[in-house]
Amino acid sequence: MKRLIQILLLLIPLYASGQVVSAPGAYELPNPSGIDHVFIFKDLSAAVIKTQGNIDKLYRMNGADSVLLADAGMDEWMNMDNNNGYIVYVGTQRETFWVLDYAQYKLEMGIVVADMDYPNRCDETRLVVSGTMPEMSYCTEYGSKHVIARECEVVYNSLAWSGEEWQDSVCTETHELQEFLTVGAPLQNTEFTVRADQIAKALGLEQDSVVSDMYMACAVAAHPTTVTTIRGTEAENLRTNEVERPTEATQLKGSAPLDILFKANGNVPVAQYYKWQILKGTDLIAQRNDESHRYVFDDFGEFRVLLWVSNDQCQTDSVEITVSVSTSQLVVPNVFTPNGDGRNDEFRVMYRSIVEFECWVYNRWGKLVYHWTDPAKGWDGTINGRPAAEGAYYYVIRAKGADAEAGGEYHKVTKKRPAAVGVYQLSGDINLIRGKKK
Repeated sequence: MKRLIQILLLLIPLYASGQVVSAPGAYELPNPSGIDHVFIFKDLSAAVIKTQGNIDKLYRMNGADSVLLADAGMDEWMNMDNNNGYIVYVGTQRETFWVLDYAQYKLEMGIVVADMDYPNRCDETRLVVSGTMPEMSYCTEYGSKHVIARECEVVYNSLAWSGEEWQDSVCTETHELQEFLTVGAPLQNTEFTVRADQIAKALGLEQDSVVSDMYMACAVAAHPTTVTTIRGTEAENLRTNEVERPTEATQLKGSAPLDILFKANGNVPVAQYYKWQILKGTDLIAQRNDESHRYVFDDFGEFRVLLWVSNDQCQTDSVEITVSVSTSQLVVPNVFTPNGDGRNDEFRVMYRSIVEFECWVYNRWGKLVYHWTDPAKGWDGTINGRPAAEGAYYYVIRAKGADAEAGGEYHKVTKKRPAAVGVYQLSGDINLIRGKKK
């Protein structure tokens, strides 16, 4: 029996499906279901189906009762009817295809209206489209019907963030054409143009289109930016004694105080209201309602700066910026050499996140020779404009860091009463050595 089956199989013609059928100038539907090809022609009267090799048999598709149309000698076929399927045999290859005349299914757009009662207008826009939209479909060999989706382009104006500012942007979205279309929510007032369909476009035909009335945007968006105040000139920053000093306008981490300007950059005039919150952990430190505001971070730690932008209908989700202020540090040298060589010419402390500072320098007889309050500066080794004598001088420093405990006071440090965190009360000798300028 097995041998008999093998012999019978050899007697049955085997047909492979391949790309043997083509339709020059037609739109071919991508990935049709249950059929090899769906061809849509601009003008069916001049339509041609070509085959790679001579046609052995051509049938009009009708399930088990398919009708033979041709049986020899040609490599093309012209006499096709709209909305019909065919089966072609070329040698060992067999393919099925469906033919449609686009002129019989032409779209006529009516009007398009933005649904002002749509509940999700802050995130998307629903358009209501009317017009004449004839159904296009094809069938498989045994009658299974498939409707062809008609696509449309929706074009409207919005805004795009360039990284520095909002810029006009033209948005184009592709959707299946139907009564209700859900598209993006524009960030500025605009008209919506609906243009259909993909088949007309592929066939080089003019696409029918319709334009809505002016839509008043309500969706809001924000792209906050920051500008950190740079302390000192470029030359000063090259020789600064401050560790982690803010030297770039984009810096959001470093030595206190960090003086930062915050800009909301909402999509005005649609965006109307602003809410800023500055939190340390869960504690609300400050709240602002201006489009832009400045804040000085003189406490150490990590801060969350939150922004909401809104109008009477919509509000953005919170946008977050993180600011990190370093713990304090204060290091005092024991020697400086004011000889004009550009190295160690001043008595300066090395510091980070110092928000209060005072230093007094005394000579060996206890006379005050210099006093200053800016930790970025120092003593240049002169007294009343004249070079001070070489030797040891005595300094007293009182300072507080951004991490100073609340109520931390200056006091004499003992084992029983250690220094408070972030509170500095230092004293000692500083040696002035001039040496020779190289």
